[in-house]
Amino acid sequence: MPHLPPFGRVVDRRPVHAPDDALSQDRWTDSGDELIRLNARITDNNIGGSDPTLQVRAHDGVNWTIELASRSRNARAGLTESQALPGDQVSVVGRRTAQFGENRIKATHVTIGDKTFDLSEEGAA
Repeated sequence: MPHLPPFGRVVDRRPVHAPDDALSQDRWTDSGDELIRLNARITDNNIGGSDPTLQVRAHDGVNWTIELASRSRNARAGLTESQALPGDQVSVVGRRTAQFGENRIKATHVTIGDKTFDLSEEGAA
């Protein structure tokens, strides 16, 4: 009987993944579970960029980065660059990232003036 080495064409070479590897692609995994509300003033917007964000300054002077949904979801919700101008008051509901010292919120709802934009995945369905 021939001796087959433990490598070569006979060995199953499928990658081994931990059970939570599928979750690592979830865009909410680095965020907390609680929704928070932040009232602030827009200082800059990048809604048309590849990673849409708003830069805002809270009333206590702290700067925050607001991560928005994808460009297509923002467009379906009606959120465009002309809707969010520097100086506008904004109210954001979302999940704060769990990274220590990072002032970043992944937005689910954004209210600019009297118009509310639903950016959550549930709202897009």
